[in-house]
Order: sequence, then C-alpha cells, then structure tokens
Amino acid sequence: MASPPTARLSSRADWTLMGTIHDALRRDLDQLLHTTASRTAVRARWVVFRDQLHLHLAAEQAAMWPLARAKLTGEPRGQALLDAMEDEHQLIGPLQAVTDDAFSMDADPRRLRQLLTRLATRLTSHLAHEEADALPLIGQIMSQHELGAIGRAIRGGPAAGTLPWALASASPHVCAQVLSQLPAPGRLLYRRVWLPRHTRNTPPL
Repeated sequence: MASPPTARLSSRADWTLMGTIHDALRRDLDQLLHTTASRTAVRARWVVFRDQLHLHLAAEQAAMWPLARAKLTGEPRGQALLDAMEDEHQLIGPLQAVTDDAFSMDADPRRLRQLLTRLATRLTSHLAHEEADALPLIGQIMSQHELGAIGRAIRGGPAAGTLPWALASASPHVCAQVLSQLPAPGRLLYRRVWLPRHTRNTPPL
C-alpha cells in the first residue's frame, strides 16, 4: 500500500492521521471487493467500514468545512472548492446507504460487488480531490490550534475505535507518528485496550 499522502500536502499542517484514515477507507473497500471470506465475515467488515466512513465524513462536516468556509469569505475559488467537497459528500451518502441495504438483505454477491465498485469509484475520487486541493488550502488558512481541533475531531473518542482501525495496516513509522499525538495514558490505552479490542472484533478478510 502506498504511504499516506501527507508528504505532498502543506508542510504547515500534519495530515498524517487524515492520510492514514483515507488509506484505511481505500484498504477496506479494496478488501471487500476482492475477499473470498464468508458472508458473515464480509458483512462484519462492511459494518466497520460503514461506521468509520460515517464518523469521518461527519467529523469533517462538523469541524473542518464550516470553519474553512468562514475563513474563505470573499474568496470565490476557495468557496467553489468547498462547494465541490460538500457536493461529493452528498453523492457518497446515498451510495453507502444502498450498499448497506444490500448487505442487510443478503444480496447476490455480484450485486454487492457492483455497488461496492460504484462506492469505491466515488469515494476514492473524493479522497484524491480532498488531498490534492482542499487539505493544502486548509493547512494554509488554519491556525495550529484550529488544525489540532480538526485532528482531534477526526480521531474521535475511544468508543469510535478509529485509531486501531486506521493503523491496522499502516507502517511502523506512521503508527509512531500518529500515536505520538496522544498523551502517554492514551498510548497505553491504545496498546492494552483499544488495539486488542479491535483485533478481537474485526474478522480478517
């Protein structure tokens, strides 16, 4: 898997966690599309992916886009970019919902593959657009305090399980960089509680 796109983003902002989450979304979709695991295991992994995607998009919507829009008042190009980001979010939601319905109804594997392919195409296009254009701009207009708040929002709380899920296939360097953003008690909880719980509850594909 390619390294997260952090290196080609604004040097003022550390987007390692954002890039790692994006890579985890790509990873899960790729695994769902190519797995030969049982339907039960595939359904369980879909639920993890679905929930993490929902949490990620909601965190961006709450913590990143409104603040960016306020800071870009009077900047037509910036506003147009944010419009595009929101439009792309709106297109992802219905695809996720119809795919979730198909899993719930135990649809034919070919139907599921078609839906997952559509979702993967839409989502990976959005992630690439965000990484190439939106994140560098946000890195330029936000203060370090504001960037930190965005990072905490996309990381979520312990119950969200985002960190062990996102870091499951990350390199040791990326894991160390992301975990260094946690206080020492958080790193201890990650190793002793969050990661073992994720490993127990996430079936391999």
